[in-house]
Amino acid sequence: MNYITIGRFTLPTDLLAAFAAIFIGALIYRIREKKSIDDWYWNSFFIYIAIYKISYAIFNFKLFIDTPLSLLYFNGGTEGQILAFLGIAIYLYWLTRKKGSTIKPVEYLPAYFIFFLLYWTGLFAFSQDFLAAAIQAVLLVMFLLFYVKNMKLAVEYAILFLMLEALILSLFSDILLVENLLIFALGIYLIIFQRFNKEEVQH
Repeated sequence: MNYITIGRFTLPTDLLAAFAAIFIGALIYRIREKKSIDDWYWNSFFIYIAIYKISYAIFNFKLFIDTPLSLLYFNGGTEGQILAFLGIAIYLYWLTRKKGSTIKPVEYLPAYFIFFLLYWTGLFAFSQDFLAAAIQAVLLVMFLLFYVKNMKLAVEYAILFLMLEALILSLFSDILLVENLLIFALGIYLIIFQRFNKEEVQH
């Protein structure tokens, strides 16, 4: 894990990239849609962080009992990440199926791509891998042009963007990292979810 120093603070680059992507992604949505993004966007991040942190107590119960404050400094590791992404998937499914819900699955995929394309662009930039950051930024701009022009993000286009991202990560990162695999798994889940929900609406 790489770190970057800002003043007297030293922060992990992935955390910095994630927070930057969260707020920039919400700003992009607001500019395009002329309204704030729905609560599900912010709730998803809260659920991820909460599960990722609390899972430490589950998988390291004795250490947590001995030193409860360790929860502030540690997380659930790989198992915690898996549970966190599973928590997001379950939450988004529940939210869409909830009676009276106005949330549509078609809203999930654009937000997913904007956030993670921003995240990887920022992560490469903060890690000073500027060639990777530039190529990643090109893919980000391509998606944003697609998004701003109000083109429908059909399943075929979503798969294309996912494959292009996989190509970039295979060249400049380790695509087999658990974190990367989980991100791709979430994208595939959202694509399938949107496809099946569309079929149900049509019937």
